[in-house]
Amino acid sequence: MNSTIETERLLLRPWKTDDRAETESLFRYASDPEIGPRCGWPPHTSVEDSMSVIKNVLAVDGNWAITIKDCGEPVGSIALKPVSHYIADPIAAAAELVAKYGGALHNAKELGYWIGRPFWGKGYMPEALNAVLAFAFDTLHADAVWGGHYAANPQSGRVMEKCGMKVVCTTKRDYFPLIDEYHDGVVRLIAAAQWRAAR
Repeated sequence: MNSTIETERLLLRPWKTDDRAETESLFRYASDPEIGPRCGWPPHTSVEDSMSVIKNVLAVDGNWAITIKDCGEPVGSIALKPVSHYIADPIAAAAELVAKYGGALHNAKELGYWIGRPFWGKGYMPEALNAVLAFAFDTLHADAVWGGHYAANPQSGRVMEKCGMKVVCTTKRDYFPLIDEYHDGVVRLIAAAQWRAAR
C-alpha cells in the first residue's frame, strides 16, 4: 500500500528503519512537548526511543514520513489506519448518528497526522492531507475518511476543514492511555462522493 506520494512541496514516503539521520530528525520534532500530547502520545525521550517508534509504529503500510523536498528529512507523519473506537463508539451510541453515518464506518479509513512546530502555519499539513485523501479515494477506493482531534486543538480542526472534512459529532472525556489524560473530542468525516464533488 505504501507508495510514495508527491505534492508541490512535499514527498510523503515510507519511513526508513535503522537510519540514524531519519531517527535523529524524528527525535528533533517528536521530543517537542507541544506535539505528541496533542495526538495522544508522549514526547520522545531519546533517539533510541524514536528508533523504536519508527520500527514498531511508523514503518507500516499506511504511514508516511512527511518530508519537504528542499531538505528530505522527515518533519512529521501522516497515516491512514483502521477506524478506531474513538470514532466508532460515539457513532454507535446515538441512533440518529447510526442512521446518518453508520454506513460510512465500513470500507473507511481514519487519519492521523502531526508536523513539527517549525512548520506550523505554512500550509504543509493541508497539502499533505489533501494528497492522502486523494490516495484514500482514488487508489484505495475507500468510501469515507474519518478524523478526530481534541476540542482544545482547533488548529488540527482547521486543517481538516480546509480539506473538506465536516464535523459529525463531539465527544466527552475520551481516555488516551499513552499519556493518561482525558480530552473532549471532535469527530469529522469526508465521504468519497463529497471529495469528488469538490474536485
